[in-house]
Amino acid sequence: MSRETGRLAGKVACITGAGSGLGRAMALRFAEEGATIAAQDLREEAADETVKLLDGDGHQAFGGDVCDEGDMVSMFAQIHGTWGCLDVQVNNAGVSRLPGDGFDEMMAGQGSQMSLMGYEAFSKMMAIHAGGTFLGTREAVKLMGEGGSVITLSSIAGLAGWGPVHYASAKGAVLGFTRAASRELGAMGIRINAIAPGVIDTPMTADVDEAMLAPMVMMTPLRRQGTAEEIAATALFLASSESSFITGQWISPNGGLITI
Repeated sequence: MSRETGRLAGKVACITGAGSGLGRAMALRFAEEGATIAAQDLREEAADETVKLLDGDGHQAFGGDVCDEGDMVSMFAQIHGTWGCLDVQVNNAGVSRLPGDGFDEMMAGQGSQMSLMGYEAFSKMMAIHAGGTFLGTREAVKLMGEGGSVITLSSIAGLAGWGPVHYASAKGAVLGFTRAASRELGAMGIRINAIAPGVIDTPMTADVDEAMLAPMVMMTPLRRQGTAEEIAATALFLASSESSFITGQWISPNGGLITI
């Protein structure tokens, strides 16, 4: 695919959590379609590894914490200084488990996760997903003109309340933010939409106990996990002009596990 003729030719795209999994897959696909990538990750060395895999020149890696306001303001200032604008923002960075969240104790039959969870773990999960999405969006739209696209990453956990209570709560908050933000950003000609993946084969799910994962796959009508590349294809659609009249919506590539 030529960088001059791809669906994102001439566009600058920032992807948080781009050091692995869905973020890396999206960075690769966007670059194939002509975009210049600002690849962010808490582990800057992982973001740098992603940049080395991308087609074309001019891509750049950034470190920092998505729920640290200073880190995010600094990164977008660098993006502005380097490229002068931003066309696509993907708020992808996230985790599914944290120290002290009670998951291991719950699996050992010692109680419910919510009763075992520390408030620090709950609030940190909310900060990463909901706070990181807010900061990424707020700073990104300052650099966007009409036609800009913001993509947020939710989950079927946020749709159905499945999974760890802090994770499902945070991913549900991302959906609410996306809907509300679409009403404000629409007047600026900027779109914002959410992707709510089902069970996807990534490093994040590699740590999930097979006793939990297998039933989810069996409940999925397509009887398999999705791939990071399939989520990247969904993101490409939302980033491109092909979705120019879509905003405030969520798309759930989940193999039929949840239907609407």
